[in-house]
Order: sequence, then structure tokens, then C-alpha cells
Amino acid sequence: MGLDQRPSCLRNFPHELLYVTTLSCAQLLTQAALGNVLVPLHIVGPDIGITNTAELPWTLAAYSLTVGVFIMVTGRLGDIFGHKLLVIIGYVMFSIFSLLTAMAAYVNNGIYFHIMRAFQGIGPTMLLPNAVALLARAYPVGLRKSIVFSIFGATAPAGFILGAAFGSLFAQLVWWPWAHWVLAIFCYILAISTYIVVPSELSKPVHPTGKTDIFGAIVGILGLILFIYCWNEGPVVGWDKPYVYGVLIASLVIIGIFIFIERKTEEPIMPLSIWSVAGFPGVLGCMALGWSSFGIFIYYIVQFLENIHHASPLLTTAMLSPLVIFGLMATIIVSQLYGRVPAHYLLMASMIFFCVGNILITTAPPDQTYWAQVFVATVLTPFGMDISFPAASLVISNRMPIHQQGVAASMLNTAINWSISLGLGIAGTIESEMLKRGKTALEGYRYALYAGVALSGLGVLIALLFCRVPKTTVSENTSDVTPDAAINTERTDDDS
Repeated sequence: MGLDQRPSCLRNFPHELLYVTTLSCAQLLTQAALGNVLVPLHIVGPDIGITNTAELPWTLAAYSLTVGVFIMVTGRLGDIFGHKLLVIIGYVMFSIFSLLTAMAAYVNNGIYFHIMRAFQGIGPTMLLPNAVALLARAYPVGLRKSIVFSIFGATAPAGFILGAAFGSLFAQLVWWPWAHWVLAIFCYILAISTYIVVPSELSKPVHPTGKTDIFGAIVGILGLILFIYCWNEGPVVGWDKPYVYGVLIASLVIIGIFIFIERKTEEPIMPLSIWSVAGFPGVLGCMALGWSSFGIFIYYIVQFLENIHHASPLLTTAMLSPLVIFGLMATIIVSQLYGRVPAHYLLMASMIFFCVGNILITTAPPDQTYWAQVFVATVLTPFGMDISFPAASLVISNRMPIHQQGVAASMLNTAINWSISLGLGIAGTIESEMLKRGKTALEGYRYALYAGVALSGLGVLIALLFCRVPKTTVSENTSDVTPDAAINTERTDDDS
């Protein structure tokens, strides 16, 4: 199978390299902003006034929550106003709120930090769906597109480790706010790069006459935020508080109202017709289950290493570094499978890797050497990330009508990031209940990780039963095409 030709809108290889790198940094920095807080969390937390350990997951959940829920709107805005414009604004917003997040060192208030972390997630909400849409628009169906999406997926573990390394380095040796200041500078540079490298052919919006369903967006975002709020607030104050489960009931009612609004709206923020695309509901559910289990895995493997093995943040980062090495290996291997292996088998394999990673940490003895189970978990888990995201992105980009590319990408990223917050809330609830019953910290971690095993295990079944989609066909004779021309080559009139 030969590599198809470079899209004509990308003038030469350096231009293509810079184009893919600039857009892939959207995923890389999104995950870096998780790593630069999670790994040095036991240094950052006390420095900003957080003394209750049950409150620590909020530092991650607030960020992932914002990324997950607002991404529904930004994908639609990208379709209407232009994906390039939204990527530029996203990098700028990411830069601004990274600076403000670092100011928590002076404010010394945990609530302020949580709020700024939530606002920090606004940048990635604009970046992720629109970066994916730009890559999808530039590349026709073929091996080259598969490789590009694999690279984009591989930046997830690389970004997390990069953020953890800088966050730990500054937290231990300098001052933790520097991790956010460096992130802000890098985002500003990427905003300029996006303006320069994205071709003019891709600057125009794909649905300029579309409208934004503002009322539906407000209702939907409110419902999703309240749902996650109660799951992450419950472990802190206790589920016996009436307002906690009251908020849960209210969130479900609001989500029901949102679905009703979308049925009646002429231009909905989430077109219900999107759920009729072959395999889309199963893919979205599968990704939500897998990535919620990954959120549990990554949070509790850090707690296990730092609180049970008493590793420093820098040593913890080094122990997690195989995520990058084997993530790259996974990318190379997986990129050769697209077009040869049905998508539901790839997604099922990714869920199995997520599940095995959780099992290995759950059953690891506290005095066991790192190389026995923790190392193996860091070797296998990247395959879950690097199989699931590119496979799901390719299904969406190849099956969706062009005017719904941004919306579909938004839904995918909503499922990933929103489910990370939900997974942390579920695991945190289990851990806090176990601690109340007199269990040790290690036992609390293990019971929380059991939730990750169950979620990814359910994802295996969903992938096998509900993710069957037509096998992606890779043409060996793909010629130069103009942007957008070949993105839907597998669609039929019925699909439209």
C-alpha cells in the first residue's frame, strides 16, 4: 500500500509538517495542562490552600468538565465562522487563562484555582474539534490521512508526560506557577503559527449561513455541568447532603429538556440526525466508557506511586514516561491497521488495553517492584489511547456530512473529556465511602480502580455489539484533491 499524494493546499513537506504539528499541539497541550497539575498536585494543593484530599480531584475535574461541555458549542461555531479562526482564538484563550491560573499562587485560594482551571479549559474547547476538522478537511481518505490522525492521537500521552515533566520540575526545583507561564507563552506562539500555516483554502467556514442554537447550548451545558458537579462534590461533602442528590435529579431533568429543545429547533447545536449515522452512537458510548476508565487509571496510578511508593513528582513522571515511548510504537503499529481491520475490532482492542491497565494497578502489591506491574501498565495503556481516538476520528470524518464535521468532532471530544470528569467523580465517591468504612488509603484506591475496570469492561461489550461500521477503504490511487473534496468519498446519496 503506497502513501497517497500530499494535499495540494499544502505546498511542500515543510509546510505540511508545520501544519500537522501546529494542529496536533492542540491535543498535546490539552493533555499537558492535565499533567502539569496532576503529578505535582501534592505540592500545588497545599500551596493554594487545599487541605482536604477529597477536594484534589476537583483540580482536574473542573478543567476536563469545561473542555467536555463547551466543546459542543465551539464545534458548531467553527462550522459557521471558520475552523481556523476558532483555533487561533482557542490558543489565545488558553494562553490568557494559563496566566490567570498561575496567579493562584498569589491569591492562595482553592476555589479561585478551581474556577481558573475551569476557564483554562475554554481554550481546548475551541482547539480540539476545530483542529480535527482542519485535518479532516485537508486530507482525503487514504493512508496519509490515517497516519496524520494517528500522530494527532499519539500527542495525548506525549502531552501528558511533557506537562508532568515541566510541572514537576518547576514545582520541585523552582516554583509551580512557571509551568503555566511557559504554557501560556507556547500557546501564544502557536496562535501566530496557526494564522500563518493554515492555507487560505481552509480558512473559509463550511456552513457560513448556519445559526447557533444559543438557548439549547445554555440548557445543555447547564445540565452537563450540574451532572458532573454533583458527582465530584459528593465525595467532598458527602452524598447524604440533600442538595447533592437534588442537583443530580435537576441535571437529569435539564438534560431531558435539552433533548426536547433540540427536537424542535431548526438549527440545533446537537442535530439529532447525527445519531442515525452508522456506528456513531456506539462509538461515542464506547469512547466515553474507555476514557472515563483512563481518567481513573491516570489519577490513581499517580496516587499509588506518590502516596504508597512515596515517589517524588519527578520520579513519578519518569515512571510514567513509557506512556510516550510505547505510545509512539502504538501509533506506528496502529496506523498500519486502518483499512485492514474493522473499526469495531480496533475499538474493542482499545477498551481491552484500558481495562488491563486498570487491573494491573488495582492488583499491584504496595511493596512490589515498579517493573512487575506498574511498568507493564504504562506499556499497555497507550495502546488504548492511540487506538481509540484515531479510530473514532476516522469513522466520524469519513462518515459524516461535511457541514457536520465540526459538530461530530465536538461530540467525540465531549465524550472523552466529560467522561474523564465523570470517571473521577464515580471513583472519588467509591474511595470516600470506603474510607468512611475504615478502609486504608490503598484499599480506597483499589476500590476506585475497580470502577475503571468495570467501565472499560463494559466498553468492550459496547464496541463488539454496537460499533460495527463499514470497513474503511484506502485507495492506492488517490490523486491531488482540493480541500474538502475527498473527505466524504465513502458517502452515498442516502448518507446525505
